[in-house]
Amino acid sequence: MPYTVTQTTGFDSVIARLNDATGHYAASYIADHKQRCIDDARRLAREFPGARILNVGGTPYLFEYIARELGLDVVTVDLDPSRDPQQLADLGINVQQVDIETPEGRSAVDFQSYDVVVMAEILEHMRIDLVATLRGIAESLRADARIYLTTPNFYYAPSFARMLAEGRSGPPLVKEWRKIGEVGHMGHVREYTRRELEELFAFCGLVVESLTVRNCREVDVRGGGAAQYPLRLLANALARRFDRFGQELVYLLRPAAEQTR
Repeated sequence: MPYTVTQTTGFDSVIARLNDATGHYAASYIADHKQRCIDDARRLAREFPGARILNVGGTPYLFEYIARELGLDVVTVDLDPSRDPQQLADLGINVQQVDIETPEGRSAVDFQSYDVVVMAEILEHMRIDLVATLRGIAESLRADARIYLTTPNFYYAPSFARMLAEGRSGPPLVKEWRKIGEVGHMGHVREYTRRELEELFAFCGLVVESLTVRNCREVDVRGGGAAQYPLRLLANALARRFDRFGQELVYLLRPAAEQTR
């Protein structure tokens, strides 16, 4: 059964500070993702105390603000750190400009110096070469290092029901691809099932150490008004009750022994 992230407390001032630094342009994203980022940071603090953490993809640096509050040692790489000068100045950090999907980008990162690589809500945005990227990271990690990877579940019941209702196979195509020009990175290329992900991980030399299915926020099926209310209720009930239909897949991965060097 999926676990549901309950309303978190203790980070209101951090969230307010981030909203001020961003000029509130990312307020909607922050509201939608704060529960997830708080849960991620708390788990990392609990399971990897004192670890040196590499976070792939920073903007708008919600995870970094929360991680700092918990005392985590986090280094971030991002496609274009120049997008967020106010947050970086407020945090007092330097973010390395890296495209993790290119060999040149990966070669610029000293993966051996990190205990955990965080790829939270990154995989679904990747559009160049999933296999080469994950395999390249796996081959570069120490044998005792871990990848903490989260990604939306393709079968999340409310989203899946909405796709059926709208006749789509995934997120709106134009909306997601427009983000390259509008915000500087790709939207969701597509979302994946558990089976697809675990086939990918195995092929790339990664072993699944644990999988958790979680719900961080409810998403209603759009359209239909009162006529779709029963469907919305059913979809949310399925997401709360069954792993197959939960919102997010949270993996802890380790390199297979033969992949490490």
